Amino acid sequence: MNRIVTALIAFLSVLAPGSAFADQITITRATTVISDTMNNANPRLFTDSVMDYKLTFNNPLGNALTPVRNMVIVENIPTNCDLQVTDLAGTSKGPVEFLDGSLLGTGLASSGLTYTYNPAVVDSIEFSTDGSTWTSNASATSGNYNPSIRAIRITLAGTFATSTAFQLRYRVKIR
Repeated sequence: MNRIVTALIAFLSVLAPGSAFADQITITRATTVISDTMNNANPRLFTDSVMDYKLTFNNPLGNALTPVRNMVIVENIPTNCDLQVTDLAGTSKGPVEFLDGSLLGTGLASSGLTYTYNPAVVDSIEFSTDGSTWTSNASATSGNYNPSIRAIRITLAGTFATSTAFQLRYRVKIR
């Protein structure tokens, strides 16, 4: 009798998967110092140093029956940092770089998610000065940076394919 109940629960979970059966998406954060004011060959963190934040998202195979759709990622900018709001990865790419696929940047094994940047219309990135109100545009007020931006919100359309990954990268300058 116990095996029948276990089999029935397993069968129902396949027919009606829910969040209780979902595996967690793995998020890895890395920071890299790009440059410092001393022009060191091995840059260190000083005032006016520039640093990249990289977030890598992996969707495990366990989510094959529990689709992850239309992801919204909110990143708070550290209080002692200014966000770069100009193009980061090339002309008209915007201040956030989206690298798709398990072999990041190659497009192989696409995540199924899309990111768009067009400051003239609503796109995938929004900016906030207080963490609660959002605008689709932010202009540079100090070089390439805007010290009043305290958070960014990235909305990725589509369904995050299992066993794939994507990466987001943005840049800050330390005050």
